Amino acid sequence: MKMFCFCHAGGMSTYYSFLKPQSLKGIDEVYLFEYPGRGRKCKKEGYKSFDECVEDACKQIVKANVKTKEFVLFGHSMGAFVAYETACRLQKEYNLYPYHVFISGQKPPIRVVKGHYENCEKHGMEFLKELGGVPDIILENDEIAKYFLDICIKDLRVLQSYVPHKAFEENLPAYGSIICGDHDAEVSVEELKDWKPYFKNKPTIKVVEGSHFYLHDKQKDLISFINNELELGCI
Repeated sequence: MKMFCFCHAGGMSTYYSFLKPQSLKGIDEVYLFEYPGRGRKCKKEGYKSFDECVEDACKQIVKANVKTKEFVLFGHSMGAFVAYETACRLQKEYNLYPYHVFISGQKPPIRVVKGHYENCEKHGMEFLKELGGVPDIILENDEIAKYFLDICIKDLRVLQSYVPHKAFEENLPAYGSIICGDHDAEVSVEELKDWKPYFKNKPTIKVVEGSHFYLHDKQKDLISFINNELELGCI
């Protein structure tokens, strides 16, 4: 079983390096999907649209030679939408769907809110500080902060082009699990319930202590949750 992880806007794949096969039940390999323009893909041109991002994700997963129900998707924040829409496209265009989709720190597509791109451009690092998840090493270095802010703005511009599916249009046969922090400024606990129509099987909803970037301090809790969910699915 393979796991594919999609990170938040402005994030790098290494942020999720704590998700290791040794810690995850039934997972043999973990693929940390890297968006272009940063990390190991720093020299590659960024996506022009959200659709391009999803198409790239699908190609990478197909290239990994996975079969239906032999892989798992995990996405946090922007990455949650990437994970969900990738699952939908794999099912529709490749007749391939994941065993499980983990949605972290994100409201359902029907409740998507646009405008972060404008807020990020207007308020810069102040907006990102309020959202949380920005390492101190970035905040303390103007040059690094500018580089990071530029990545965030580009990612949020991509997210701005996201045209979400309605729940009745795509109803994934995969298992679904939803998790977020109880003080997430981006998502309310009530909004999490609206993910239910997007999965044929009723998804599990888990709320942990923390902000939008709860996983910074709750890595063990997240791993435990993932393992419990995978175990319940009887891998």
